[in-house]
Amino acid sequence: MHDTVKVGREHIKLVDKVKYDKANKVVEPSWKVGDQVLLQDNSIKPGSSRVITRPRFVGPYIITDVVAVRPDVRRAYRLVDKNSGKALRHLVSNDRLKRYDDNRQNFNRRLPSLQVDPRLQTTPTVVGPRQRRPQTPRPIEILSDKRIAGKRHYRVRYTDGQVYDCDWVNRPLLDHY
Repeated sequence: MHDTVKVGREHIKLVDKVKYDKANKVVEPSWKVGDQVLLQDNSIKPGSSRVITRPRFVGPYIITDVVAVRPDVRRAYRLVDKNSGKALRHLVSNDRLKRYDDNRQNFNRRLPSLQVDPRLQTTPTVVGPRQRRPQTPRPIEILSDKRIAGKRHYRVRYTDGQVYDCDWVNRPLLDHY
C-alpha cells in the first residue's frame, strides 16, 4: 500500500510539473562551463542606506562546473569571480543567473538609440570673466508680517521682483524693517 501511495504521489508531482512548465513557458537552462554570468543578490545589509537603489546583480562570474546529482533535481552551478578568481562557497541555481556580455560593440549594435552622433555633441559653455552667472534672488525688503499659530510670517520682496511668504528672515533684514 505504501508503495502504491508513493508511486501515485510521484505521478502527481510529474503531472503538476508538466502543467506548470507549459503554463509558464519554462525553458531548460543552457548554461555551460565557461559562460560569463551575473549573480542575483537580494540581500540587504542591516543599516544600509541603499535599499531601493542597490545593485540587483553582482559579478561578473564564470561558470566552472555544472552539478547534476539526480535527474529529478535541477542543475546547480559552481561560480568563480572573473576579476579576483575566488570561487563562491555555495552552488547557485539557474534562477539566480543572468547572462553577462562585455562586448560593447554587440551592445551598441542592439541599442542604436544610445549611440551619440558626434556632429550633435556640443562643447560645454565656459563662463569667462566678462560673462555674468545668473544670481539667485536676494531679499530686499519686508513688506508685512503677521502671526500664524503663534509663529511670525513675513511677506518679503526679492531682487527678481517676486514677493514670497517666509517664516524666517535674516537679522539685517529684520533690523532694516
